[in-house]
This record gives sequence, C-alpha cells and structure tokens, in this order.
Amino acid sequence: MENLLKSLEGDLSDRIIRAGTTRSYGQNQPIFFEGDIATFLPIVLSGTVKMVKFPELGKEVILGLFHAGQAFAIPPAMDGKQFPATAIATDNSEVLLIPREKFLDLLRSSAEFSSAITSSMCGILRHQVGTIQILATPSAEQRIAAALLRLAGEDIGDLPIEIAYRRKDIAEMTGLSLETTIRAVRRLARKDCLTIVGGRIILESTTPLRNLVR
Repeated sequence: MENLLKSLEGDLSDRIIRAGTTRSYGQNQPIFFEGDIATFLPIVLSGTVKMVKFPELGKEVILGLFHAGQAFAIPPAMDGKQFPATAIATDNSEVLLIPREKFLDLLRSSAEFSSAITSSMCGILRHQVGTIQILATPSAEQRIAAALLRLAGEDIGDLPIEIAYRRKDIAEMTGLSLETTIRAVRRLARKDCLTIVGGRIILESTTPLRNLVR
C-alpha cells in the first residue's frame, strides 16, 4: 500500500504532522480496540501496526499490516463510528493520531490530501478482498502461498526475497493454527515452492507459489 506521507508535497505533509499528536507504542501494545468510537485518524510514522479480529477465544486473524507512512482505519475516522477491529503495534512504533475534526478539515481544504486518502482506501480495500480470498481457500498450502505472495509484493528488492514475518504472523494472516502453518510451510519447502534457511523463509522465485494458487 502507498506511503501516504511520501506521496504528498512537503508543506502538506508537514501540515498533516502538525495536525496530530505523535504517540509511542511498545510491542504488542494496543492503539485502539474493536468497538471504540473513532475520534482520530491513525498514521504509522515508524514500526508496524496490525489490524486484527478475534473470532473466538485464543484465535487472532490479521486483517492488515501497516508500515511507516501508511494511514489505516480510514472509514471509521471519516464517519465517527466504531472501529471494526483492534489495532496493535507489532514492534516499537510511533503513530500519528489526527483528531477527527482536523482530519475532516484537511479533507475539505486539500484536494491533494483527499485524493491521497481515497487512494489509500482503495489499497486497503484491495488488501481486504485478498484477505477474504485467502480465508475462503480450503487448502492450508494455498492459503499460505497466497499470504507469502502478498508479503513478497511488499518487498521492493530483487529476488531472492526473505519473508521477515514469523510463522505465528503467517498463521494469523491465514486463519490457521500455528501447528498447521508450520507443517504446511515444510510441505511447500519439500515441493520447492520456497526454501527454509535457519528458520527463515526464502523465496528464490514466486512462480511456484503463483502456480499453486491459480
């Protein structure tokens, strides 16, 4: 997804930062909970934030991962209704919290900002459709293949690509148990869809995974 702050002119980016308050969050610290009233727009300044749902006790499904410069939870910030999921910092992170009224003022006063927010919403929507497709796939291997392709798409470097996420993260993205995820990753390695080096997942090519999810 697009880096919102980098996509804007310098003066406008500075104006956005001045409109909010920067807060620091430690690893696994919540930023807001599902059901809270949205009184601000959050933008990640550093670190990573995940949006999660808890469909049942002890089970977590990651709906989205957001990195530096990315805004999230945009629709509830616009309409002032409840956040539909919980946001948690996955590592030490800084998040800009823009009060809802200031956010709406920026939308009204800046066509550039309004266009950038619309673009961010489109990216989030595409991501969420991909999440639904992953969760609707019955095969554990296909779910993990689709999730790895999504994560590989976030890497701007050349092949090979190292997947920086833990097996636990991948399990939560795919709605699978940790044990099922570990077994499925090993099966994918045996099929030469990926390589495991020192516990890390390496993609020498994305073609085998793409063939698997077709």
